[in-house]
Amino acid sequence: MRTLMLFLFGSLALAGPSGCNFLAPASYILDGTGTSPAEHELQQVKTLIFVDDQTNVLPRTVLRSNLASAISVELQQRDLIPAFVNSSDAMAMVRSRERNGKRMTMEAIAREADAKQLIFIEMESFSLTEQNWIPRPNASCLVRVLDFNNGVRTYPKDALGQLGGRRVNVTMREISPDAMRSASERRTQQLNLVGKLSSSVVTLFRERENTELGENLGVR
Repeated sequence: MRTLMLFLFGSLALAGPSGCNFLAPASYILDGTGTSPAEHELQQVKTLIFVDDQTNVLPRTVLRSNLASAISVELQQRDLIPAFVNSSDAMAMVRSRERNGKRMTMEAIAREADAKQLIFIEMESFSLTEQNWIPRPNASCLVRVLDFNNGVRTYPKDALGQLGGRRVNVTMREISPDAMRSASERRTQQLNLVGKLSSSVVTLFRERENTELGENLGVR
């Protein structure tokens, strides 16, 4: 009964003169954010995280290694994988093998890197501004997981209707234009965006708290 009274009180307190319905926010505040299960459970095997950027959306090549390394380290720190292949070495190997437009397959990449599981990240977009030049960093990528012990793609399943992969979109809070005036400041913002994208990818494979209201609002 006390819980019901708190719920009703919070709902009324949040209702404005126009009579807008704020029941959902009131319930959210009282109940907390809650958690969601992992979308996919990774196999406990040596894993390679490989970032593919065929359309060169990343402004600097080193950001590919930064992204793959950040994902690898966090996955291992969270005990989601037991070991990982050095992504920078794997990407250097692929660059040396791909000649005259001939690309290595994902199976060949994993085999050469001695990885039993491959998390393949295909970059779609990466920008410090939106289309209307608002300084709000944003990025998008497709994620696939392949299990080479069984020779199958384990995530996402075809039933999800995502044959190209699981799309991950991130948008950070709007930043001050002063934070992007110099090349050094822009590199810092690029690394911040890489960090946000890497954490969002890892989130697919772990239990997580639901997103807090207003996470992407305001200037920071």
